[in-house]
Amino acid sequence: MAESVLSNVFLPLAIVLIMIAMGMTLTGDDFRRLKQQKAAVATGLTSQLLLLPLLGFAVAWLFGLGTVFALGMILLVASPGGSTSNLIVHVSNADRALSLTLTAISNVAVFVSMPLLLSLGQRAFGSLDGDAAVPVGDLVVQIAALTVIPIAIGMFVRQRAPGFAERLEEPAKRVATIVFLVIVLLLVIQNWSVIVSDAPEFGPAFVTLNILALAVGTLFAFRVGLSSEEATTIGIETGIQNSTLAIAIALSVFDSDDLAIVPGLYGLWMLFTGFAFAFYMRSRRTEPEPKLQRDPSEFTA
Repeated sequence: MAESVLSNVFLPLAIVLIMIAMGMTLTGDDFRRLKQQKAAVATGLTSQLLLLPLLGFAVAWLFGLGTVFALGMILLVASPGGSTSNLIVHVSNADRALSLTLTAISNVAVFVSMPLLLSLGQRAFGSLDGDAAVPVGDLVVQIAALTVIPIAIGMFVRQRAPGFAERLEEPAKRVATIVFLVIVLLLVIQNWSVIVSDAPEFGPAFVTLNILALAVGTLFAFRVGLSSEEATTIGIETGIQNSTLAIAIALSVFDSDDLAIVPGLYGLWMLFTGFAFAFYMRSRRTEPEPKLQRDPSEFTA
């Protein structure tokens, strides 16, 4: 897939447009909320930036994944939250402001977290093509070009033309979902033989990772005393990653479509589990309280 239109033109352009659209949902308040919701933000970032990577390394090791699939797993858990997690939080009727805050901060932190985690991943599971070093310079440039700069442009548009940004918010979410599905479909078509032959190796691993991430993020939030809405949000932000960014990094920085397979298929799977989790948690919060049963003797006395 090297030098293809998908990896060099369509995919980067799609990522930039998605990130601009996401930036138009953010304001400076989403960063300032760090002071207003200290416990929830700290818990969410700990879950995203520490617990999720630990789960990724543990699952890759326990399932004995080969180098390329293990590194695909690490690339996935190193990716920040994105518009998909924001959409699923919206559907769950959870804490939308917290979701946007975690998205904003994790997309800034990715400058440090992704190069660090990929370097650790190569030490633990081996490197691609015998190259022992992660191309940190290229990686940082790509992260800036694909996430930070487009998000800043989107936030600038939101500040200057809030009405225009708000009108585009829902259409942008739908376009982001369609673009992601098209990208993954093309990946599946071009790598069908690899997927068929190696799915028994990596399939159970990424399914396990996704379920554990949703559960661990939620339970950790409950454990520290957060509300149901906050715990639901943190569970979703932990289990739903920006798979499109992970795919773009795999193709543009590492020039490896094999490396993109795990993030791509994880991205499809997480849509099913993410929305199922959202509807389940929303139903738990909206269940009517059981009526008290009264003793019939009260009416015959």
